Amino acid sequence: MKLTTFILLALFSINLNAAGKSAFINSKLLLEKSPQAIAANDRLQKQFGDRDQSLRKLAQDIQKMEKTFQNDSAIMSDEQKKKAEDNIIQNKRRFQFEQQSLKEDLQARQRELLQQLQASIRDVIQAYGKANGYDFIFTDASIAYASDAVDITDEIIKELEK
Repeated sequence: MKLTTFILLALFSINLNAAGKSAFINSKLLLEKSPQAIAANDRLQKQFGDRDQSLRKLAQDIQKMEKTFQNDSAIMSDEQKKKAEDNIIQNKRRFQFEQQSLKEDLQARQRELLQQLQASIRDVIQAYGKANGYDFIFTDASIAYASDAVDITDEIIKELEK
């Protein structure tokens, strides 16, 4: 009986060793806390912040125009009403166009920066895995459960800070 138990334990440990050294990375946390991700968000803010601010000001201006129109329309001539309505409509169209344009430009730039960031992170993870003898490093996208003991997210963040 003891020999059978010993053989089963030996086979089980061989199977564990055959699986290789593996680790887990929380990719969401990595993308939030890595210095490269923070720098990319800062670049986006600098690049698109002025346009966003301009868009917000235009929205406020439209609201002021509409409020003024509502308050003064009773004393306006038909021609003044028509001119004010046309002005509001033109500004709303301009707002919608600029809003859509900003959204598309921002999304394109986000995709570009994300691809660069992912490539950089992938290179660091591969170098870390080779240097530390890992056979597998998994991300949370395909893992149902991983023990904190095999979570190397913090170590990868430290490598990215170098």
